Amino acid sequence: MKKILILTALVMGTTASAAMMLTSTDKAFVPKAAMGNQFEIEAAKLAQTMSMDTKVKTYAAKMITDHTKLGAQVKATVKKADPNMMVPATVSPAQQKMLDALKASGKSFDSLYKKDMEASHAETYALFQKYSASMDANANLKTVIKGALPTVKGHLDMAKGLPAMSM
Repeated sequence: MKKILILTALVMGTTASAAMMLTSTDKAFVPKAAMGNQFEIEAAKLAQTMSMDTKVKTYAAKMITDHTKLGAQVKATVKKADPNMMVPATVSPAQQKMLDALKASGKSFDSLYKKDMEASHAETYALFQKYSASMDANANLKTVIKGALPTVKGHLDMAKGLPAMSM
């Protein structure tokens, strides 16, 4: 009887720790999500200095706050599941080109920022929905991402309402 209890405890412990581990789905998702998150923070920092519109600057401040918080939640959840996995703190080459274009946009900054935020948040929302529906996603990370879906949708809706041109 004692052996059965020990064996049951070992199996349950192994199952619980397996549920905490990162899957290939997680390992494909995390870099995309982290780079997208970082892009939205970096673009918002540019908006804070380059835009002349208070609505754009207010939106940018919200992006910095919300995306910094989400990035920290994702990083902590990933570290708990796999301390060796590195969460990117940079943007992709394509996103860097978008940031460079924003820097060089001059008076058309607000229009380009609005376009980029709509596209980036639409992409992020779709990525988060797909990940949330995945059957083999890490349960804890999935909870964080599902919880972020309404915020990402809100960001997308807010981006659509941004002014299109600088004054």
